[in-house]
Amino acid sequence: MNKEILLSFHTNIAATANPNTQNGCVVAVGGFDGVHIGHLSLIKALTDQAKRLSLPAVVFMFDYFDNPKNGNQMLLSPNLGASILMDNGVDIVLTAPFSKIKSVSATDFVTEFLYKGLGAKSVICGYDFRFGNNREGDSTLISNLLSGKGVSVITPPPVLENGTPVSATLIRNLISKGDIKQANRLLCHSFGFVNPVVHGAKLGRTLGFPTVNQQYPQTMVKPPYGVYLTTVKIEGENYYGITNFGVKPTVSAGEVPTCETYIFDYNGDCYGKVARLYFLDFIRPEQKFASVEQLKEQIEKDKSYALKLLAEGERL
Repeated sequence: MNKEILLSFHTNIAATANPNTQNGCVVAVGGFDGVHIGHLSLIKALTDQAKRLSLPAVVFMFDYFDNPKNGNQMLLSPNLGASILMDNGVDIVLTAPFSKIKSVSATDFVTEFLYKGLGAKSVICGYDFRFGNNREGDSTLISNLLSGKGVSVITPPPVLENGTPVSATLIRNLISKGDIKQANRLLCHSFGFVNPVVHGAKLGRTLGFPTVNQQYPQTMVKPPYGVYLTTVKIEGENYYGITNFGVKPTVSAGEVPTCETYIFDYNGDCYGKVARLYFLDFIRPEQKFASVEQLKEQIEKDKSYALKLLAEGERL
């Protein structure tokens, strides 16, 4: 096994002038789907150990976007995971396609990649981490293979929510039910995605509520169709707004869901620009109105309610 299997390589230049693993590293390994608070405990153990050993903090994560079993259930759009991890002190993020690495034997993965390839001096993984062909590998196998080589294996305990370990599955279920606030609390970031702003029908402009339109990533778990309090980040600035996620039954009744966001206090031209949309709270289900005038009246109510939430302290 060699580094050619890697799909992408990210470095945090802000963390160190020239991060590399030439002299070894501390590596955390896993899926990191969504990067939730359970993952943060692993990252804290990783960065603490890296500081103790004066070595780069490396995350090796599996890219599940090419795994058909995951369907449309991802918690992050592509490449966001790496940036979130580096925001939390990771120096290097290595991402390998799950479809290519799933058939590698657990022993080869540990000895040929983690030990020989990366030069791991310490390995951090979750209590339930499984890897390798037929999921034959776990933290015990890593320890058995590497402890004699002077490599420590650290397995932090799970982070619990009402007695249940925080997991990507738990958070997916919350999002699917529309419990965005709870999902965001368990994530270390607000649920959302990054996509370009595209042209829409421009109906919102005629109603007095100009909107920006974005395609919703097909790979991601979907919240219920409805109106949400959101934040849009454009060119480094955050703006609050309300987003209709769905098929707009009053005006178009399309089949492909989109996000149409009315941004408060924004008058710029953002067509073609990349924007990140964060979901903060659920306001109401999507519904079909008898007329465009009724829709306009409801948007006014949605805006008032969103501003009330913001005044009560709900923030990104």
